[in-house]
Amino acid sequence: MFKQVVPTAKAPSSFLTLEKLSMKKTLIAMAVLAASGASFAQSSVTLSGAFGSAYQSFYNSSTTTATTTASKGLAPVTDASIKATVVEDLGGGLKITAAGQFALNGSRGGNVTKEDSSVALAGNFGTVAFASTRSSDTAIMANVFASWLPRVSFYDTVSARAAIDSLAYTSPSFNGFNFSVANVETTENTVTSVNKVNVLSTTYVNGPLVAAAAVKSTTGLTTAQLTAGAKKTNIEAAATYDLGVVKLGFGYDGATTGGTGAYTDKTMTSYGVSVPLGALTVGVNGATRGANKFYDAGANYDLSKRTSLRVQMGQITGTSSTSANTQGNQYRIGVLHSF
Repeated sequence: MFKQVVPTAKAPSSFLTLEKLSMKKTLIAMAVLAASGASFAQSSVTLSGAFGSAYQSFYNSSTTTATTTASKGLAPVTDASIKATVVEDLGGGLKITAAGQFALNGSRGGNVTKEDSSVALAGNFGTVAFASTRSSDTAIMANVFASWLPRVSFYDTVSARAAIDSLAYTSPSFNGFNFSVANVETTENTVTSVNKVNVLSTTYVNGPLVAAAAVKSTTGLTTAQLTAGAKKTNIEAAATYDLGVVKLGFGYDGATTGGTGAYTDKTMTSYGVSVPLGALTVGVNGATRGANKFYDAGANYDLSKRTSLRVQMGQITGTSSTSANTQGNQYRIGVLHSF
């Protein structure tokens, strides 16, 4: 004869006690982790970029080569770039940021071109960053108006940019000051670089005032380069001030380091003015290096925080390494969307 076993009231009570004990242990473990400062790494990915379309024209003439280049028409895609930024919180106040930017060819069936990329480790000590990018000129910071004209080759006789690799350290902010030291290789993505540039720079931010200065020292210059006017050391500086009703900028750049001709061994001065008028912003940028100078001016009307209608024009006059008495003009009317 079988006897049915009826569970007593103590069995479920014992099970609940074990469950509560396990929960208490878990809570205690989490509290210990929190108290010790340990944390789980968290990552975030951000996509940004810009797309634009316009009607544009370009005109360039040279008395040296007796040639004229002119083109105009629709540019269905004037800007097409995408940037991916990955940020990971490593815990203990450390953060790593990796970013890569790519440009899309505006032509149908065009390819994708890699642009800037970087990896940076930041903490209470400051930031150490490696970057594959283009060289920069502190003086161009003075061009405060958001110009839409393409800078490639058009302004090279005044402020040229080249592909570089750099390793830089930037300090934390001290009363508005940041200090930076960088080693720059002027040959991108190669183990051996002919010219290297050591850069010492500082930035000061105090409300509407932003100021920056840099001392650049170039190594590896040849006798021919030095004879042609190349400078081993160069000083750059710029400042901008936002008055609310107008933003102003002024910059200075010494003779170009690494220059190989008379057009590069002159100092440069730069300026910028940007005037906000509600949704409309008008402004002008410009710079002069010896006989070479450029300016661009225009108006931007914001349809939203990310989309604007833009009308802009620019002109460059002077000489270059291959031609004299060059004059170029650009015009662009279109729409730009950033995200």
